[in-house]
Amino acid sequence: MNILTLPECLNVGGADRAILSDWRPCFSIMQILERPDLLHHEQLQIIAGILYEDEIEDQCWYEAVDKAMWFLDGGDVQDQKSQSGGVVRLYSWEQDARYIIAAVDRVLGRSCRSVEYLHWWDFLSAFMEIGDCTFSTLVHQRRLKKKHKQSREDKEWWAENREIAELKIEVSLDADEQAALNRFHSLLG
Repeated sequence: MNILTLPECLNVGGADRAILSDWRPCFSIMQILERPDLLHHEQLQIIAGILYEDEIEDQCWYEAVDKAMWFLDGGDVQDQKSQSGGVVRLYSWEQDARYIIAAVDRVLGRSCRSVEYLHWWDFLSAFMEIGDCTFSTLVHQRRLKKKHKQSREDKEWWAENREIAELKIEVSLDADEQAALNRFHSLLG
């Protein structure tokens, strides 16, 4: 599939399967991937159930999930072996939703919530281009804290903003989930 096109279906089991390519269901899927109360197979079932418009047959289910993850990753095809290093968690799709959406709105020059349809890949493109904003400040401060490189001013900022700065969602991922998350985060830089 060409990265220059915006897919609205995925070929699974030799047939094109319509997907919900708007940013809203995909954003919800990213939040589901953070849920520690769901087992890995439960998350995958929910993801397939949200993304595909029609039910996927059992014999095509694993292919459908692989294609769904490819789509959610923005169509990126990377060698999973090159992504073996762990990713330091610096943001949460759930906890930071309002800051992510505000940053994307700023890049787009309009509210993504007010448009009837915005393709997930367009949302991701805007997300990857966010500049100086509250969300990037949160990520920067979290990175400094994880690396133990906070200045006195950074520590003061953290103390004043602890409520939004502390990541409250802790996620334990299995190897497959971590590989998928690593692939996705590598796209975001």
